[in-house]
Amino acid sequence: MKHIPLSVKRYLYLLNGVLLLLLLGVGYAWSIFVGPLEAWFGWSRTETSLAFTLNIIFFAVGVICCGILSKHFHYQRIAQLAGLLLAGGFLLTTRVTEIWQLYLTYSVLCGASVGMCYSAVISTIPLWFRDRSGFATGILIMGYALSTTLLGPVCQTLLSSLGWQTTFFILGIVDLIIIVLGGCFVRMPKAKEFEALPAPSMASARSTRNVPTKEMLKSPTFYFIFVYIVTLGSVGLAVINHISPLLTGELGMAAAAAAMVVSIGSLFNGFGRLIIGVIFDKIGGIATTRLLSTVNVAVVLLMYLAYRSQYLPALIILVCAALFIFGGNSSTIPSVTRGLYGDEHFASNYSIIMLNSVFSPITASIVGVLQERTGSYEYMFYLLVFCAVSSTICAWSARANK
Repeated sequence: MKHIPLSVKRYLYLLNGVLLLLLLGVGYAWSIFVGPLEAWFGWSRTETSLAFTLNIIFFAVGVICCGILSKHFHYQRIAQLAGLLLAGGFLLTTRVTEIWQLYLTYSVLCGASVGMCYSAVISTIPLWFRDRSGFATGILIMGYALSTTLLGPVCQTLLSSLGWQTTFFILGIVDLIIIVLGGCFVRMPKAKEFEALPAPSMASARSTRNVPTKEMLKSPTFYFIFVYIVTLGSVGLAVINHISPLLTGELGMAAAAAAMVVSIGSLFNGFGRLIIGVIFDKIGGIATTRLLSTVNVAVVLLMYLAYRSQYLPALIILVCAALFIFGGNSSTIPSVTRGLYGDEHFASNYSIIMLNSVFSPITASIVGVLQERTGSYEYMFYLLVFCAVSSTICAWSARANK
């Protein structure tokens, strides 16, 4: 790509990053594999659910590993290593006979390798878009979010026609080829390339300081931002996990209609990542967090009123709004991290920020327990209001360079 103009080259790198994240997101279509595996092995829903929970946890571990490895290796090599490990995880999954083996292959190996490659892509590709980092990050993470929507049906077709073992085998081979080859183009701009790129606007300009992770952890703003991300993310995850049973169980909606609501919500989740990324470029990181969290409070309160009145059209619109905000929050996490703490230590700093993925699902789990004990989702909205208000307080308390 030596002779390709820089203005074209950076979009080719972005396209490659989207393709990689699209493939990495296939593991999140776990629900379509659950039925065939339970039917084949006789595993319980609790056992197969734990496999996905562990996968999420080890995703965070993989992000941390990328931060550590980036101090010693180029990001191309980290992405290629992740591709090899992910392919190995899928291929070994075809040989499992016990549930603990699934935990090792799918949960640990696939989860950690996805986190490594995801972090490598997010750490490098937005640097080619100094002028539009929010847009670039939004495009990348939208590809990751839409993976289940776009590739889920393909996996479902393979499962129906070829079985789960062959499907995992095909996923392993495809990941081996595309991620290992695509990993060659996961790199940061060289010094001359970086200087030739369009300059960022004043609103989206990153910190002029490169803050090490130890210093970041001493910053009050870090803790405000971290709690903001956890609590705002908790709202979206609770809605994603519980909106379908709420609609069908309490409000009497048909299962097919509820599934359509979930699909539409997923699209809003995906496009929110792009649109909020563009807004980030216009108004900056701190302003974007304040905007998202404040609007989220209004959405959650109105959602509760719609639930109480059982007015389904309003509830559906508000669910889509909540997932739009959730997607927008996901896309701005890397950009906010880079904006506050600079580029040099981004991978390490981002790995700490991404530990939010361990805490954000807790609210959804608590909602499940409360619903099981009370038979109602009333208490879910109390928790969501608490999370929404907490995220708003933290967003307005955060200050740049503090």
